[in-house]
Amino acid sequence: MSASTRALAAAALVAALAAVPARAAPRTPAGTVTFVAGDARAGGRVEPLAVGVKVYAGDVLETGRRTRLEVRLEDRSLLRLGPLSRATVEVASFGKSVEDRKVQAKLLLGQVWANVAKAVGGEARFEVRTENAVAGVRGTTFRVDAAKDRSVVVKVYSGTVAVAAGAIPRPAHAEPRPERRQVAGPEEVSREQWERIVTSMMAVRVSADGIATEPEAFALAESGGDEWEEWNRARDAAR
Repeated sequence: MSASTRALAAAALVAALAAVPARAAPRTPAGTVTFVAGDARAGGRVEPLAVGVKVYAGDVLETGRRTRLEVRLEDRSLLRLGPLSRATVEVASFGKSVEDRKVQAKLLLGQVWANVAKAVGGEARFEVRTENAVAGVRGTTFRVDAAKDRSVVVKVYSGTVAVAAGAIPRPAHAEPRPERRQVAGPEEVSREQWERIVTSMMAVRVSADGIATEPEAFALAESGGDEWEEWNRARDAAR
């Protein structure tokens, strides 16, 4: 084989290899379905969700009537959906550094119950967003109900949750606190600025037009009064 022929053959091989599409890196699952009763699906999949099925960032989870779904995330946090609910797993990152650990879900409609593992909750990197509010965890167990009219109720069963109209700023690490300064008197707070710190057994309501109440105490429902609450508390107790 002449030198020119060998050069042509080599060029053809390089071109052929370049034309072969690179294999996409396997996706890392956000979590695994650990309980389902009824009809639950992830958008784009033909088969309904079942115990053991993996859930990934970007999945839109939907539940039918009389359906309950539980997903155990990779950091051992639990995310549950009630009947007729729709939520998107927007971000699910479980890296070693604080910057690489974040879970973010968007509740479009229905009910979400979150039992957050301390590794994530301690850094306030677990958020549930709705059209009108963002609930950022600084604790362990909370619930978000989003109605069709876009109103929202956030109930905290243990720990602390920051509820805000927009993104919740992340506290800086290893930086000195700024010194206290006298500020001007109270001013009207816009919808984009408000934030409520909701502690254990307190609730905050956000109206359809984005106005939040002050946190108010609530009591556990009597037996049979709130099946969603009772079921979730029983599941949490059995962990």
